[in-house]
Amino acid sequence: MKKLISALPIFALLILISSCGGIGEKKAESLDVSEFKTVTAPEMYQMSVPKYMKEASGLNVDASLQYQNIYKETYLAVIAEDKEDFIDVFKELGQFDEKLTVAGNYRKTQIEYFTEGIDIKSKSDPVATTINGMAAEQIEFTARVPEVSYDIYYLMTFIEGRENIYMMMEWTLEENKAKYSDTFKEMAQSFTEI
Repeated sequence: MKKLISALPIFALLILISSCGGIGEKKAESLDVSEFKTVTAPEMYQMSVPKYMKEASGLNVDASLQYQNIYKETYLAVIAEDKEDFIDVFKELGQFDEKLTVAGNYRKTQIEYFTEGIDIKSKSDPVATTINGMAAEQIEFTARVPEVSYDIYYLMTFIEGRENIYMMMEWTLEENKAKYSDTFKEMAQSFTEI
């Protein structure tokens, strides 16, 4: 497998956002379709993001798509990996669970790696779903990252495409979970391969 997520850039970003504190109302955000824009990772996939999110470059070095709004403290990074490479490597290592889908195996591997060294406050069970005809799994959790004074809420979605597998990470301050979780889920459901 050519890459696993690098947690250090995400931790560095979390240190930056922790200085902002949480500003504004915390009630659920209500966006209609006109308040989203379609963004594309060329020749791979497209998805909808709120118009208030702007393209970013420093969230994760391996991300094929990154968007953020530092004032609303909302962040998105999508990583794509070759599906067959992932399967081959993890079968060779004896770590591919035949009882799980490819998306489930990818979720299990990435969550184990991602959550090393952070304090998990709460975590949902993974939810199997379908996103535009593709098998997927979602998991939500709240965690405390070392040297950050705030709990962070994550929605992570793992999608099995034709040739790639994708990890979509969306996060904000835990106190903003109620406000942005529906928007995060809407973004995840809009994902489609080109």
